[in-house]
Amino acid sequence: MKKYVSLVLVLVLVFSALSLFSCGEQKDTIGIIQFGSHESLNNCYKGIMEGLGEAVDLSKYNVEYVNSNFAAESSLAQAKKMVNSNAKVIIAIATPSAIQAATAATGKNIPVVYCAVTDATQVANFQNMTGTSDVPDFKAQLELVTAFFGRDDVKIGVLMSTEESSDPAQLLALQNEAKAYDGMEIETETVADITTIDVKVNSLINKGIDCIVNLLDNTIVGKLQNILSIANNAKIPVFGSEIEQVKSGCLASASIDYITVGRLAGQQAAEILAGKAVSEITPKTMENETFPCYNSEVLARFDNLTLPENIEGLKDVKAEN
Repeated sequence: MKKYVSLVLVLVLVFSALSLFSCGEQKDTIGIIQFGSHESLNNCYKGIMEGLGEAVDLSKYNVEYVNSNFAAESSLAQAKKMVNSNAKVIIAIATPSAIQAATAATGKNIPVVYCAVTDATQVANFQNMTGTSDVPDFKAQLELVTAFFGRDDVKIGVLMSTEESSDPAQLLALQNEAKAYDGMEIETETVADITTIDVKVNSLINKGIDCIVNLLDNTIVGKLQNILSIANNAKIPVFGSEIEQVKSGCLASASIDYITVGRLAGQQAAEILAGKAVSEITPKTMENETFPCYNSEVLARFDNLTLPENIEGLKDVKAEN
């Protein structure tokens, strides 16, 4: 009997020790939700990891990264899972993921940091949330468009998606900037289903557009190669919303640096992990920090366009490779 009791006590001690060891090895979770995969959002993620790594020993955390593949309902499910695992912070890349992460975290005392949310008013009503916005510089973009065409009366096509709640505000800003140019027109098509993007691009072309200008719309940019294929066949140049799109085949852009956008969000998340309250971290906006770039290989395809001489700092992305 004594031997039996002794054996039980030994087993209890062993299991207790193992339990304590296991608890000691548990790591807090940093959740990262990326709405979908294209170079801008990929650069956001890269910047986030850089920003976190500059201030946090990431080996002490479980960094849980997920991709929603441009489905907002997936972002919500992913965020709920992170909330249930008591993540120390959730970082959400792009507006749809940010809204869903904030929704899942409401009332749960889990901070959310958004990254690349173009219209911050879309998340302004959520508590325990901060982040970094990527506001497009449409004034600089239209200066670039008219410089390549050598005229003001350019007819611009714009694609919008119902997934991007910031699109109406972006379109309004673009239209307001367009008023400064005599004869400039903005034609739009809205995409409710990404399978209809090809149809919508052709619809814009049939309206007689001179070019397409991309908004900061992740659903549309996620199908950039479809857009470029159709536009190139119609001899219609596409102006991207950032440099990676220009590298991928757009003509030019007054570009935002998305690694910087991500790094700023990563730094904000690091402050939270260090114990700072979200209310003490002011949301940041990347604006008036754009740089002009173009793709010389793409420009060579268009006889009606010329390389501008009046755009300061215009760089050829192909010359950098």
